[in-house]
Amino acid sequence: MSLSKWVFAEFYDLLNAVVECKVVPYREMTAGQCRGRVLEIGGGTGANLKYLDRCVSIDATEPDPHMRKKFSANAIKIGTNASLTSYYGEDLGYLDCTFDSVFTTLVLCMVDDVEQVINEAYRVLKPGGVFYFYEHVISTKRFGHTFQTILDPCWQFFTTGCHLKRDLKRDLMKSNFEKVEICDFDLEINTLVKIPNIVGSARKL
Repeated sequence: MSLSKWVFAEFYDLLNAVVECKVVPYREMTAGQCRGRVLEIGGGTGANLKYLDRCVSIDATEPDPHMRKKFSANAIKIGTNASLTSYYGEDLGYLDCTFDSVFTTLVLCMVDDVEQVINEAYRVLKPGGVFYFYEHVISTKRFGHTFQTILDPCWQFFTTGCHLKRDLKRDLMKSNFEKVEICDFDLEINTLVKIPNIVGSARKL
């Protein structure tokens, strides 16, 4: 698994370049909206760092050592001072009510326990703080749902753990957050491939 994770981290940005131009607006709607003291859960290779230009401070968690290496290199490259830890999203080593903004982009598909990660995001947010998210989800259409279900085991293997059939909208709507706003849309890769996605925010009152 360590070798596969190294390969995934090494080529992640290259593979993601195929769709990055389509993803940029949703990075701006999540990372780009963060203010104050900010936490990114699942920093990956640091693709969101350049959108965090209106923050007081930036913390990021990334349990994968290969991704952390890429993240640190990108932070140096763009001149961003971010504090990076190896915390898992399910067990954030921060005090309650620490952050003004918390966000994830294409991360909840990878975690072991979605509900616990959302609970942790809620816990570390200050009252009035906002959790921003951009994620791909299971299709509500019969063909898409069936296709994702069939493809899911192979996809998890090749991406070292990305799940295609998670109903993250349901998970977010039933969370402890008092105000949740979600926009559903299809990310159109080409005329044949459309990936169901959600983007939105959840506020802790």
